Amino acid sequence: MSLKLVSVNIERSYHLPLVEEFLSHSDADAVCMQELIFEDIPRISRALGGAECIFEPMGIRPDEVPSITMGVGIFSRAPIHDSHARYYVGKKEEPLQESTNTNPATYNDFKRIVLAVDIEKEGAAYRIATTHFTWTPDGKPNDVQRRDLRALLTELEQMGEFVLTGDFNAPRGGEIFDALARKYRDNIPHEYTTSLDYAIHHVPQAKLEADARAAGVQGHMVDVLFTTPGYSTEGVRLVGGVSDHMAVVANIAAQH
Repeated sequence: MSLKLVSVNIERSYHLPLVEEFLSHSDADAVCMQELIFEDIPRISRALGGAECIFEPMGIRPDEVPSITMGVGIFSRAPIHDSHARYYVGKKEEPLQESTNTNPATYNDFKRIVLAVDIEKEGAAYRIATTHFTWTPDGKPNDVQRRDLRALLTELEQMGEFVLTGDFNAPRGGEIFDALARKYRDNIPHEYTTSLDYAIHHVPQAKLEADARAAGVQGHMVDVLFTTPGYSTEGVRLVGGVSDHMAVVANIAAQH
């Protein structure tokens, strides 16, 4: 038995028809989302046949109408027995900060969270987690990412067995991604060198490829599927045509 898992950065509300079409045919048991807008949850839930959603806000996007709350969320068609949000940048009780598309200096003003849910399917327990990690302008690591990685790892070490998904803004082959891959199993097949969808992403492909070369990596393989030894994966693949990031799709089996 296994749980079908999808993870995707949906780029807020820009691609909702594509997201809905993909999810309605995905047969996913659980879906992790980054850049999820709180106001869009009912639409996405309907596309998944009425799936329950756990959402944790990261910040506010005032430059999009209406002013909207952005965060991470996990949808599940299987029963959710528990959920927990671990903050590694900012605190839950602090006010949400604003970030705008036109001011990259605000991109890291948001809180950073590992959101996890405990799901049961056919008697097996799954802990599914997601995060949207700290941004850098060119895919190269910096001291802010290094600081936040240390804080993230501290939280992950307290979570037991888990499956971790998310947009890490840090490519495979680079310092941040590889630090995680030394601790957890990287389940994305190495035939994939990017998880950005060049046909949809607003940054031209030539610029993205040049940034990757400058960072010393093959490409922007920034969307992750890490597991602890208590889980195995099958059929892991990336699916384009959903958002500016490809969707990660996998079957997860609990080994514990």
